This record gives sequence, C-alpha cells and structure tokens, in this order.
Amino acid sequence: MTRCVRGFCAGAVGTLALLTIAMVVMSSLSQHHDGLRGFGGEVLIVRSGSMSPTFDTGDAVIIRPISENEATTLEPGRIVTFHTDDNATLVTHRIVARNTDDTGIRTFRTKGDANPAVDTQAVEPANVIGVYGTRLPRAGYLLFALQRPRLGIVLLCALLLAHLAVLMTRVPITTTQQQEEEMT
Repeated sequence: MTRCVRGFCAGAVGTLALLTIAMVVMSSLSQHHDGLRGFGGEVLIVRSGSMSPTFDTGDAVIIRPISENEATTLEPGRIVTFHTDDNATLVTHRIVARNTDDTGIRTFRTKGDANPAVDTQAVEPANVIGVYGTRLPRAGYLLFALQRPRLGIVLLCALLLAHLAVLMTRVPITTTQQQEEEMT
C-alpha cells in the first residue's frame, strides 16, 4: 500500500513539475500572437464553436507559421489562422474561395465549418499567420487555466502537498500488533 501511495505521489509531483516547466518554456518562446510556441508550431486555444466538428471550443490547435509568400499559394479547403482587419483578433477558418481584384491583389474568402455564411471580410495573404496542423482535444481549457496567476499558486501548493505526501509515506507505519510486540 505504501509503495502504491508513494508511486502515485511521486508521479503527481513529476507530472505537475513537467507541466509547469512546459508552460513556462512555451510562454517564454511565444511570439507576438495570442498563442504559445510548442509542439513544432504555435498552440492556440479555441474560444468558439465556429469550426465544429473539425475542432471544438476548449480544444487547442497547433498551427504551422507560414510566410506571406507561402500564404499567396494557399488553396480552398485549407484551414488558416489570420488576423482580422483590426489586427487584435486571431481567427482560424477554412478558405472557401480565392479571389484576385482588379489591381492584382489576391484575397481569400473564409468560413467557419459550423457557420451558415461566408465571413464578411476578405483575408489578405499578409494577414495569414499560419495553417492548421492538428488539435489537442480539450487541452485549451488546461492551457487557459495555466495562464491565470491564481492557478500558479494552486499548482505550487499542490506540488508542496504532493511532496509532503511522498515524505509522509517514507515514515514506516506500524500496526497495533507490531506495537504490542515491541512492548513485550
């Protein structure tokens, strides 16, 4: 029983420590976008259901950053992440059409898979920051929580409590029978 508890506590401490280290490293490698660098791309938290069922609210998506030149060659069907015109919001939607206006400027029409209509604003290749790679189901909830200062305190307390639990399991537990034998 003691080995089981010790193993569980050691695993919990290790997991929490690795998770904390991973978040610190990913945060420090973040660029100017809203996401975190890691897993070979940029990790973004999905905050709406516009792309359901491809990915859902609370998922984390990994996008591969691309250059403006690469963005000009994108075809309909690709899922891209782009800045909106106000440059404050990132959106990840599917390209449904590619257009070229009279001046030769290429733009994309995008749409969320769950949305009934195409997005109102065309997207220029300069606003595209990456293409969709994969999703981490429900991991966005964890990443969002880890970005909160209070959770850092909770994690620190959890690490300390788990460490204390490991230390406590190292103290031999004597049974009543063993105590009686020692007294005689």
